[in-house]
Amino acid sequence: MAFLIAGAAFLLHRNFAPALMMTLAVAIGGHGLFMLFEFRQEPVRTENAKPLLRFLSFNIMGNNGPGGPRIADYIIASGADVVFIQESAPIGPEIDRIKSVYPYRLGCGAQTITCDQSLWSKRPFLRGEVFTASPIYRDRLMLASIDFDGRVVNFANVHLTKPYFDNFHEIELTQVARRLDAYPGAMVLAGDFNASILLTDIRAFLRRTGLRTAQMEPNTWPVGFPQIGMAIDHVFARGQVKIGSLARIPDTIGSNHYGLISEIVWED
Repeated sequence: MAFLIAGAAFLLHRNFAPALMMTLAVAIGGHGLFMLFEFRQEPVRTENAKPLLRFLSFNIMGNNGPGGPRIADYIIASGADVVFIQESAPIGPEIDRIKSVYPYRLGCGAQTITCDQSLWSKRPFLRGEVFTASPIYRDRLMLASIDFDGRVVNFANVHLTKPYFDNFHEIELTQVARRLDAYPGAMVLAGDFNASILLTDIRAFLRRTGLRTAQMEPNTWPVGFPQIGMAIDHVFARGQVKIGSLARIPDTIGSNHYGLISEIVWED
């Protein structure tokens, strides 16, 4: 947009000032693209990569009660092996239906007194823990280890506060990074970060943890204008697990975020 405005100014007045503004707009835009691509994972080596699991992460919006039954239907039919839900209250009444397909969970009464964050799995946990990383919200960090036929993958479900609430966003990321130290090796971390990876604290977090994004991240907010929105919901991976594919789910089902569906591969 800045480039277009500067370009229009240049057409009206062909002098140094608008030309300089056009150059600066291009430089700033190029730097932003570089920052977005800096934490991309290396391309998957298809000859060494084996499909491992299907993964769903979705902030369903806490006051989206009418969408609860349809969201439960989608989760059950998704084919995902592991599901992360943020703001889980709308599916609280659907727990019995969901657990018939995903019998192992954290949240919504499993190690919590809240039904805000939840983590669901078709396979048993080798280890599962719930933490409070936020000064504001409780139980918004869930960590689990799951064995996929001899390949152990760690999972972290994260929901951060909005980055303009003082320095809470940075505090939470520091706490999350500290908890991840106890889960070395292959990891899939996902959730609602309420910010793009352009933020300084997220970039510091990715450097510290070694987590990486997919080659391209879909925009997940605002749902009305995804073409010009931002990727504020993320899927990160590290170690021998890589993101084979990453896409928005086709329907927000009443949420103010798009969910993300991903194919995770294991790279030998």
